[in-house]
Amino acid sequence: MKVSLNWIKDYVKLPDDMDLRKLAYDLTMSTVEVEDIEELAKRFEGLVVGEIKEVLPHPNADKLRICRTDIGEGEIKDIVCGGENVAEGIKVVVALPGAWVKWHGEGEPVEIKVSKLRGVESYGMICGASEIGLEDLLPCGEREITDLSAFDCKAGDSLTDALDLNDFVLDIDNKSMTNRPDMWGHYGIAREIAALYDLPLEEIKPYDLDMDGGMEVYVEDAERCRRC
Repeated sequence: MKVSLNWIKDYVKLPDDMDLRKLAYDLTMSTVEVEDIEELAKRFEGLVVGEIKEVLPHPNADKLRICRTDIGEGEIKDIVCGGENVAEGIKVVVALPGAWVKWHGEGEPVEIKVSKLRGVESYGMICGASEIGLEDLLPCGEREITDLSAFDCKAGDSLTDALDLNDFVLDIDNKSMTNRPDMWGHYGIAREIAALYDLPLEEIKPYDLDMDGGMEVYVEDAERCRRC
């Protein structure tokens, strides 16, 4: 099971100087086996928000275009791109030289370098979601690049800041918790951590669903539904 530390913090306030290796060890010794802790931001090193300022035709390839792209603080770079939806003014994911991506979302990651594509120098790469492992979060077409225009971000922002991906993920062995169904979710893990360190646990807040469907839901036995 993958557990987001940011989600855990919604329910239990951890010390700012919490040693995550100690947290993993304490959980393993007390309740469930933590196999690994991943710093999520490391997946996206070298990926920034870019803003396409101008789209020019490629002189040697009909399906490629030259995107004059602001990668932060007004620094404009020419990036050759074959995405069908590239357009002036949109915000995109730019893999800077040195970043690692999966070419067309397939195979092993490759390092991006300044290179010439059909005779035109390209600084970095404008990415689609599958090339950076975010196809489930930001689905797009096979020949489309990821459009970040709807997000509150600007050119030069790291992708982790733009998409709020600064998180640590605990990888918990499912076999170690088969007898603890109360921990098959973030709230159960948060409750265990609160008990381990004698910290207060926030209650789950009711979810206010604004739905006008002419349906009425009610609880017949409130004593058996503690959260109603």
